[in-house]
Amino acid sequence: MNWDDLRILEVCARNGSFLSAAEELGVSHTSVSRRITQLEHDLNVTLLHRTSTGVRLSEIGVSIVAQADKMALAALNVTNMTEASADMKGRICFETIDATAYNLMEYLGEFTRQYPEIELDVRLNQQIVSLERGDADVVLRATNQPPEDYVGHHVASHAFGIFGSVSLLNRFPSQTPLSQLPWVMFGDGWSDGWLEELGIAPRTVMRVNTANGLVQAVRSGIGVAHLACYGIAMDENFVCLRAPEKHWRLQIWLLAHQSMRRNHRVKTFVRFLRQKMSQDKDRIEGRVGSPTRSLNRDLS
Repeated sequence: MNWDDLRILEVCARNGSFLSAAEELGVSHTSVSRRITQLEHDLNVTLLHRTSTGVRLSEIGVSIVAQADKMALAALNVTNMTEASADMKGRICFETIDATAYNLMEYLGEFTRQYPEIELDVRLNQQIVSLERGDADVVLRATNQPPEDYVGHHVASHAFGIFGSVSLLNRFPSQTPLSQLPWVMFGDGWSDGWLEELGIAPRTVMRVNTANGLVQAVRSGIGVAHLACYGIAMDENFVCLRAPEKHWRLQIWLLAHQSMRRNHRVKTFVRFLRQKMSQDKDRIEGRVGSPTRSLNRDLS
């Protein structure tokens, strides 16, 4: 067995298609398909189910990818041990929005335990900062138009649905249409256009200027809102009223300035966070939890 084929299998599983995996790996999709076929032949098992829309892991494939993730992390740790210890000391300034930081805290804590001589300076900002000015070393942002002069990785795509809390919905008849429920909206109005596409004229009762603030307002039962699935898909306090649609998606990019290419400390952090977020891809993209059981409430 070629061990590198396990890495290709993980990329295929994470992207859901040979074509997308090939784009990430920088090879042809026929090469990716051939390598997976050879791996299946070497192991004498079916690892991926091929469909007209892409690929998905078989049951044994899920188990093997889980082991491959552990191998990748072990390989990263071995690599880190061979680097000069001075490279793994100091500060990393990491910038993202509040809701994303909340979802990543467990991983950030794990990183600090693995690398106790690195200090994480986590900064929460609703607007993307300038890496050229040194405002941050690493940025995690949801955008479909990432800056061209930064180096980075597209780690997943946020899926958005319409959510409400159990406590709020219990106050209204079960068939109350969405337009007649109270709404909490983003302060800058960036999601208003999506609701216009659905033909919803929301009865706005509050606007909030941060993503986590919006989530907490919905959790408190103030109103329903257009929210990212990440962080709330598995939360029993939230009910999905309208399932995510593909055109509502925002790509998530992990970005650094080109000058960071040789900074081992930053490269290690980016690889670590990228791998951890790949484990959350089903939650981020709305394939688990309440988005898969959407009530698909009438719009008006």
